[in-house]
Amino acid sequence: MEYIIQIKGIEAAPQGSKKFVGRNIKGQPMMIDTCKRLKSWRDQVGIMAKLVCVDGIIEEPVSIEVTFWFKRPKSHYYANGQLRQYQPVYITSQKKGDLDKLCRSLNDGLTGSAFADDKQVVKMVAEKKYCDLESQTGATIKITTIDQNYEKN
Repeated sequence: MEYIIQIKGIEAAPQGSKKFVGRNIKGQPMMIDTCKRLKSWRDQVGIMAKLVCVDGIIEEPVSIEVTFWFKRPKSHYYANGQLRQYQPVYITSQKKGDLDKLCRSLNDGLTGSAFADDKQVVKMVAEKKYCDLESQTGATIKITTIDQNYEKN
């Protein structure tokens, strides 16, 4: 089975960087995620996954292919709005998050809405790219179930 999920109009948020905010009454450290967009990103991923995965929660192993789309900086454009020549397609800026941290937040958003647990993800192909319109920010996700009894070579 194959499912295509489109997340539009919201920028992907990385998960993994934590900030120490103090200790609780038991003396244990309290940590929070440093990315303020994380909760809304994971919630949107979960909502869209439930709309697409209408057959219910996937129980089989899955393969995920994802493209994270980010808005280009203004410096990539001329004053008239035309894209400058030789601008990059892929993002290497530290401001947009590490690819592994983006995948971590994606998998957590899909857990419980597309598949039962992110341990079911046995293959993942991911990339970060620029899009030309802000409304196109988000992600294109393809989830494919894998038959454990048969695998193509």
